[in-house]
Amino acid sequence: MLQINISEQDSWLSSDELCECSDISLAQLLELVEHSIAIPQQGEVIEQWQFSVENLHQVKKATRIQRDFALDWGGVGLILQLLDERDRLEHEVYTLKQQLNRFKV
Repeated sequence: MLQINISEQDSWLSSDELCECSDISLAQLLELVEHSIAIPQQGEVIEQWQFSVENLHQVKKATRIQRDFALDWGGVGLILQLLDERDRLEHEVYTLKQQLNRFKV
């Protein structure tokens, strides 16, 4: 298996590296890009595409959801959007609670 240091946030992964790390095929990667689950940060064609480490995490999450629930990629994309929205709202609630605590006596 390909070993890639994913601890650095400015690391880039090629299409092949992303597929290897995520255990998906290039055809599946194309589907993920079509559904905006994976978004190439650089490159015009699949051989030149470069993905961020964040995309690697997103692709791994997407493939787990797809496998566990046997959904099409459109459904997986919707679930990912809803999870992101939930995380954003949870963060907002946390921030507002912190601000509210400053006004309590």
